[in-house]
Amino acid sequence: MFIRLLVLEWKSFFRSAGFGKGIAVKLLMGFLALYFLTAFFLFGVSLYPLLKKSFPDQEPIQIVNKFLLVWFCLSFVLRLIFQNLPLINSKPLLIQNVSSGAIVHYALLKTIYSFWNLLFLVAIIPFTLFTLKVGDYSGIQMLAWFVGVVGCEFIINYLNLYVSKNFTSNFKKIVPFLLLVLVLYALEHFAVFSVTNLFGAILNLFLLYPFIAIIPLLLVALTYFMLYKNVAQNLYLDAYLQQERKEFKTYDLSWTNRFGAIAPYLQLDLKLLWRAKRAKNVLIVCVVFLGYGLLFYGNDKLSGSSMLIFVGVFLSGIFIINFGQFVPAWDSSYYPLLMSQNMTMRQYLESKAILMYVSVAILAILSTPYLYFGWDIFWINISCAVYNLGINVPLILYFGSMNRKRIDLDNGSAFNYQGMGVAQWLVGIPLLLIPIAVWSVMKATVGLAAANAALVAIGVIGFLLKGPLLNYIATLYTRKKYIMLKGFKEVNN
Repeated sequence: MFIRLLVLEWKSFFRSAGFGKGIAVKLLMGFLALYFLTAFFLFGVSLYPLLKKSFPDQEPIQIVNKFLLVWFCLSFVLRLIFQNLPLINSKPLLIQNVSSGAIVHYALLKTIYSFWNLLFLVAIIPFTLFTLKVGDYSGIQMLAWFVGVVGCEFIINYLNLYVSKNFTSNFKKIVPFLLLVLVLYALEHFAVFSVTNLFGAILNLFLLYPFIAIIPLLLVALTYFMLYKNVAQNLYLDAYLQQERKEFKTYDLSWTNRFGAIAPYLQLDLKLLWRAKRAKNVLIVCVVFLGYGLLFYGNDKLSGSSMLIFVGVFLSGIFIINFGQFVPAWDSSYYPLLMSQNMTMRQYLESKAILMYVSVAILAILSTPYLYFGWDIFWINISCAVYNLGINVPLILYFGSMNRKRIDLDNGSAFNYQGMGVAQWLVGIPLLLIPIAVWSVMKATVGLAAANAALVAIGVIGFLLKGPLLNYIATLYTRKKYIMLKGFKEVNN
């Protein structure tokens, strides 16, 4: 049954309308995955000799045991953010001669070869073989240790999926866990109690008593069946529907009426950002990225570097990048309804543009504390903000005319490639490289002030030409309207 379901999923991928774009995105993601897998493999190969050279008086495997706790904690957090239960379109399977147990087992077993598990394995296998070859421990001891630590990783794999399905919807349920992590970190940081030494001593038991390696395997089975039972009980189309709602949140959006005919579409986008899970994540990313400059500013090596333009474009343009690149896919579930309304495509695009203009202005204001790092940083950020207003907003909307892939608004954005196509990757080239190139050339030939002025001038010109630009982009959307409608009907594209 596992093979049959895998074949069905494979056919669904190749027969979808977005196959051409889907294969391009998957090839690029495959290349990035191969890069990280290679890096972790080389790390695993070189780990033993590096530790032996740096700490000649200690056994490398015991050092690794101490710091595996750090990896497991980091792995759990990253999985909680990025890893989801593998998507499977269960709706058509529920009316076929396929048991619900087979569907759930298929989804859970697919997680065995998830990217996170492979990263751990390609690093730990060469380290295990190297340690065995050196002869520090016997084959039975190393086998027990390997089974034990890999078992811990798979416990995290299934425990993360269980937590993400049952607790992430209610943040209050996660607070005790977060407090526990903070307390343990504080104990380690202030040398009150070494949690890493304790965890290392526990893993050392696999070497002293190989038979206890069965304990992690039993815990893997326990977490697997906990998750299996939870998913199987909710494998119904209405399983997660709310039976009762005691209170409703309303928002006064009457202030948008001043924008005239486009006000209803502005209100629709604002409600989308407040209510939809994936759209709401865009706002969270915007807040987080306000601190992006701290990674670069204050570094003397980057003073006057074109990297500052890269940061400046991101600081004020992170919303137009994260939100704008998926226009009109945000509206894919009700796009046919929008296209049947008494509206022009120009009005539809203008509502998106105004939302992005406002976001650039707000983010530019919120980034003004970077004035602490000097006036040069401040003026670079302002120049990039003006450039975003005049050039990058219409540029994002132009590439949106190539979107054919729908978005499920109920899914999170982390490692979710719904809506991703070639356009989303191509837009990054002019979005970032053009302002960097213009600024670098002007700075090298004339000076810093002239380089900033050039970006401002280009942005102002683009903003003054927003009318003709939006009219041209609207014609592209109108021309490709039916192609978009067809693409948005595809569920697995």
